[in-house]
Amino acid sequence: MSAVHFNHVSFSYSSAVPIIEDASFDLGPGWTGLVGANGVGKSTLLHLITGDHPPDIGSVSVEPPGLPPVLCEQRVDNLTSDIESFAWDWDRDTVRMRASLKLDPEHLRRWVTLSPGERKRWQIGAALVGAPDVLLLDEPTNHLDSEARDLLVTALMAYKGCGVVVSHDRQLLAQLTMRTLRIADGRATLWGGSYDFAHTAWEAARHEVIEEYSRLKREQAKASKRLGDQRRKAEQKDAERLRIKQNAGKHDLDARGAIATGRHAMGQRAGSREREATRSKLEAITERVDATSIQKNRGGAVSFDFAPANKEFLLRYDDSVIVGGRVLFDANVAVRRTDRIRISGANGAGKTSLLRHLVDAAVIPNDKVLYLDQETTAMDARTFLELVRALPDDDKGRVMSLVALLGADPGALLQSDQPSPGEARKVALALGLGTPKWLLVLDEPTNHLDLPSIERLEQALLGYEGALLLITHDDALAQKVTDTTWEIREDGIV
Repeated sequence: MSAVHFNHVSFSYSSAVPIIEDASFDLGPGWTGLVGANGVGKSTLLHLITGDHPPDIGSVSVEPPGLPPVLCEQRVDNLTSDIESFAWDWDRDTVRMRASLKLDPEHLRRWVTLSPGERKRWQIGAALVGAPDVLLLDEPTNHLDSEARDLLVTALMAYKGCGVVVSHDRQLLAQLTMRTLRIADGRATLWGGSYDFAHTAWEAARHEVIEEYSRLKREQAKASKRLGDQRRKAEQKDAERLRIKQNAGKHDLDARGAIATGRHAMGQRAGSREREATRSKLEAITERVDATSIQKNRGGAVSFDFAPANKEFLLRYDDSVIVGGRVLFDANVAVRRTDRIRISGANGAGKTSLLRHLVDAAVIPNDKVLYLDQETTAMDARTFLELVRALPDDDKGRVMSLVALLGADPGALLQSDQPSPGEARKVALALGLGTPKWLLVLDEPTNHLDLPSIERLEQALLGYEGALLLITHDDALAQKVTDTTWEIREDGIV
């Protein structure tokens, strides 16, 4: 039987930044959704399963032993040997797999001009055709249009092994997964059900912890006040006894004084026992308060800085869209200062190419445009981080505050050697958010972002008053933040 077992696994890249702590869980056949904020260690956990990262403590094992898991990374930059073998193998099952994903081997001859969505189908098709016992997918639906996404989901649902999928695609998680593994604050917790069910369960558990913590804090405050009152009462009695002794006349009888002293001593002993009981209760409550860990939801509301453009038309383009010397289509379009436009079309239709042609043809100042490409390479991620580190302290603080609002941990990020794609995307957005923009040009902005960050981005775009050019396969996002659609077809833009 296909399975993955974690036994008290801990892992960190450095002692200052623990990633996974004391993780124990078992995954059997079927799909598990692996979720968590950007940078918490989802991709790291996949590499622990493959054996690329040996754990610092504990053990990771897969069944059946000896057969390595197959991992499909987020990035699809390179044409790998397994994709080429998949393309030119004419075994019946291989041909059937290519057909199910609508893949044409001839297209590999122009790999560099294929869209990321087309490359992603090739990558996952090459993984599925070997029917691995353990299959790991990192953001498989990034870049895919609705048709390609449906083809992929159908293929993944036919997989019979132990599958783990990292995704921010709630629809995919609902369709595909039967359990959810969540990473938060270094802890990996397994929940039954797909994301929506698991999310409801862990939020309910979190609120129970918060309510219990609040109750304990109230008890702690009451016990602390009671102990303080008891101490003050004892001090008052001591002071009163001392005053009586000092004011006693020479005719006071020794017997009467002895009786009073005895009564006072008995009262103080009883008071001492009460204070000790209250102190013990307070210490027990305080210990429970200190042991209570409440997972914090990172992030907050963000907004794009805006200043009205000083011209009506920001972009005009009347020419052919050419890629690799091949004319894709002719375009005659313009963008006004308040236009909110979605560019749609199938994978490979030329959406990104049109966006780049438009940006290259723009005559407005570069600092008035925020252009976010759909894919962030590992080198891009390191470059973004180095740009932040080189900023003056005030500017760096402002950018990292925005990164924190987007849900990343600024301290851990600045210590990182290689930000995750999602973290890099947040840094890129934060670098562009600080100055007023006339135009936002966003190519698949939700790629690699965790679910809370997508919701914050959506709210920020709703509040932005300038021009917006958007490519996205997230229909819900597009419907909320755009009011015009340019659809790319074979005969041009409609």
